[in-house]
Amino acid sequence: MPRPLRELQLPYGVPSDPVEAFALVVRERRLELGLTQSDLEDDASFDRSYVSKLELAKRTPDLLAIFHIAGKLKLEPNELLKRVEGKLAMKRKPLT
Repeated sequence: MPRPLRELQLPYGVPSDPVEAFALVVRERRLELGLTQSDLEDDASFDRSYVSKLELAKRTPDLLAIFHIAGKLKLEPNELLKRVEGKLAMKRKPLT
C-alpha cells in the first residue's frame, strides 16, 4: 500500500520562495498526470528520494533537473517555470 503524501508546510498556504513554488508545481502536475515519484526517475541522478526532496522544498533544482522534470511532466521547461511564477504571484496578491 502506498504511503500517504507528506504535505509541504507553507505559512499562509502560499509559497514564500521559488523552491517552494517549484515543489508545489511539480507535485500538482505529477498528481494531475497520475504519476508516482518513481515515474520521474531516470537511470542516473534522479531517484525517488531526490524527487521527494524536491517536492518537499528540501532540495533546489538545477537546470538539468528542471529540464528533466519538465519532460517527465509533459511540459516545456518554460511552461514549468511559468507555473512556478504563477505560484509566486499568489504571494504578492494582498488578501482582502
